[in-house]
Amino acid sequence: MERRKPNKFVLVGAGVLHVVVVTLTWRDISARPAEDIRGNKTFWRIFSALNMGNAAIYWLIGRRRA
Repeated sequence: MERRKPNKFVLVGAGVLHVVVVTLTWRDISARPAEDIRGNKTFWRIFSALNMGNAAIYWLIGRRRA
């Protein structure tokens, strides 16, 4: 069975998208007071940087709704 090489454009696009999502997430974490975030801000910064799924978890669960 032959292994295929990953498409470089897809990898670069995913990398750029990850950086954009993490930047927006960190910006939101910095702008919100600690009372509006479930848990520790440092935890969410580290957790959201690991992958985009974790950033989505922050947006869905980590933020308290007004």
